[in-house]
Amino acid sequence: MNTTKYNRAKTWQIALFALNMMSTNMYLFFMSYVSYYANGLLGMSVVFVSTLATSMRIFDGFTDPIIGWFIDHTKGRFGKFRPFLVVGNLLLIVSMLLMYKTTHLVPEAIRIPYFVVVYALYIIGYTVQGTVTTSAQTLLTNDPKQRPVYGFFTGFFMLFMQTGFMYLISNYLVPKYGSMSFQFFDELLAWVIVIALIMMVCAWIAIAPKDKPEFYENMVTKENEKVGFKVYWEVLKHNRALQMLIISESSDKLAMSIAGNSIVGVMLFGIIIGDFEVMGRLSVITMIPNIILLVFGILKARTAGQKHIYVLSTWLCTAIQVAILLIFCLGDPTQIDLKSFSFMNVSFLLLYILSNGIRNIGSNMMIPMMADCTDYEVYRSGHYVPGLIATVYSFVDKLISSFAATIVGIFVAILGYTNTVPQVGDELTTGIFVVTMLLYNGMPILGWVISIVAMKFYPLTGEKMKEIEDHIVKVKEANASEVK
Repeated sequence: MNTTKYNRAKTWQIALFALNMMSTNMYLFFMSYVSYYANGLLGMSVVFVSTLATSMRIFDGFTDPIIGWFIDHTKGRFGKFRPFLVVGNLLLIVSMLLMYKTTHLVPEAIRIPYFVVVYALYIIGYTVQGTVTTSAQTLLTNDPKQRPVYGFFTGFFMLFMQTGFMYLISNYLVPKYGSMSFQFFDELLAWVIVIALIMMVCAWIAIAPKDKPEFYENMVTKENEKVGFKVYWEVLKHNRALQMLIISESSDKLAMSIAGNSIVGVMLFGIIIGDFEVMGRLSVITMIPNIILLVFGILKARTAGQKHIYVLSTWLCTAIQVAILLIFCLGDPTQIDLKSFSFMNVSFLLLYILSNGIRNIGSNMMIPMMADCTDYEVYRSGHYVPGLIATVYSFVDKLISSFAATIVGIFVAILGYTNTVPQVGDELTTGIFVVTMLLYNGMPILGWVISIVAMKFYPLTGEKMKEIEDHIVKVKEANASEVK
């Protein structure tokens, strides 16, 4: 009989803390439309905006280890993580207000440098708040059967957020304003700031009871608590689980960032299918089935282990995406309107539901698996460095995924969109069809294949995590008794 006393969280704590990821993702989704603002309203070229987005993501990656260092060395009266939640969110609010409310008022001669500086401020804010999502996981719970529950809540909330965001844009704001105008961005920004702020406050409340020294001290020996950059290098060199998770997540993130790019969405739904509002209707129709699939996946992860479910979901996603590609190539996409029971409507809807639902299972395993990598390092070397683990993972992830905007920008430039971006209702050409299929279907398939290979070398099975967490509990109990 298992008598290990895990550090468990209340269900409401896990649910509310998951909202921090939603808070930063609100801004991430919002910034996926920055090309339409910078190009359509400020007159900046598509290639410049795409290159800037890539450069800023690389800059974002370099800020990650710095933020991680501060987290690992923070033990203030307000906790290790809570200050970063507040400061990060405030930076995001200020940067967005400056970008979307003042850039067009700045003299044209300095408009681009001003835009770059404000963009960099957004990146710093996103990093400061977002790093807490992964690094604070170890304080929330270390029960191997409870950690997948966090994945359920992130997936559950993400479905609601994606559905609401897409519906808000495609079925409310675009019809209301007729285009992505200044008024369009003003109203969308107001929605983002208010909702993201509320979500951050909820996450702050959730982690507050756990953000105390008694939950992160006594985990390792006293001399190992002070870690420097030499320890950081040792961790990166020998933590195989972290290495494989970085490869897997980065390949997935790059591919899905490309497929989910707003320009790709416009080409797929607004040009190939010919009805942009289908995107909003799809998100509403598929929400409940996606939740059901997510619940099933999380329940299986609690017994079979997160690695097993992640690999299985990746295999299934690859097969489904191939089927979607065949549907578009062999069928008539213009028949997809979700208003009848035609073959195209039914087949695309079913595949879309399965693709998104199963993908959500796998993607929402990543954050809890990152916490597993942090605990694995405690087990392996005795170093508790959640800030390092989270930010190094984020650094490589962003470095690779930063090329998503550039890749999309290059492909649309090849199509002739050098001074503008594809718009809803543009004429469908063979080039647009081929490029959209490559970006929307081909890139995810490639990313998932790389993930499957990487996971073959990922050592943290369900059984291994049980061994690791039992070991950590014994170490904490022994260190606590020595202090007494």
